Parts: sequence; structure tokens; C-alpha cells
Amino acid sequence: MNTEIKTLVYQAESRYLTPKELGLFAKSVNSMSKRLNLYQLLRDREIKIIQSVADQIEVQMPNANPKILELGIKNLILVMRYSAMAIVCDSPDLLKTRLLDWLEQFTPSDMQSVNRALYGLLNQTLKQELTPEQLALLQPLINTAQATLAI
Repeated sequence: MNTEIKTLVYQAESRYLTPKELGLFAKSVNSMSKRLNLYQLLRDREIKIIQSVADQIEVQMPNANPKILELGIKNLILVMRYSAMAIVCDSPDLLKTRLLDWLEQFTPSDMQSVNRALYGLLNQTLKQELTPEQLALLQPLINTAQATLAI
């Protein structure tokens, strides 16, 4: 649950929510089914999406160190999973605070070119697998990960 909604819940303990606050709460509740559907879709298609990226990266970077490729793909899986959870929780900060800060510290600098290629391929694959509405929910999170890890 995002911090804004948590705050509203705590405020509702001592008073009724204002119409504006109710609107924020309703917006979060009304978008929950879309967010859950996207989470389930990502969960169900994870193997297909990641396998597509893995197959393409081997063609695109045939001389890359297999250990670096493997680490990049494992990190990509983590980014996808944490992004999906951030969507369900309606908390974009969850990805950054729970995963990206940690990955940024432990990702070798020689992975930058691999990460750039992986995220480029992931973005292409996601455009084929998701509707524009679903992509609009996920893309900001992927962009944040890409900016953090692929620079």
C-alpha cells in the first residue's frame, strides 16, 4: 500500500476523510483490479518474456561473458518481480528502496553494456506482450531500473 493511502487510513482513525481524500482512496481502490491483473499477467508470462530476452541477448552479444549475461538476466527477473509488486502496492518507491539501491551497489561496472542491451530487449518484448494501458503502469518502473543500472 502506498504511503499516501496508509496516511489516509491512519487519519480516518481520528476523523472522517474529506471528499478530496476519499477521491484519492477511491482512485487507488478502483485501479486495484487493473494492477492485480497486470501482476498476474507478468507472473504468468515471466518465463516467456525473460526467455525471449535471453534468446535475443545471446544473438545480439555472442561474445559477452556468459557469467555477466547470467547475472544480468537474474537481475532483470528481480526487477520484473519487484516492479510487479510495486504495481500491486501502488508504490513506485518500493522498487527503488527494496531492490535498485541494493543492485546498484553490487552490480559490476562491466555490466553496463549488457544491462543497456537487456533493457532495450525487455522494452521491445513488453511492447509485444502488454496492452498500452498495462505498459503505461509498468514502463516508469522499468525506466527507473534502466536509468539506475544501465548507465
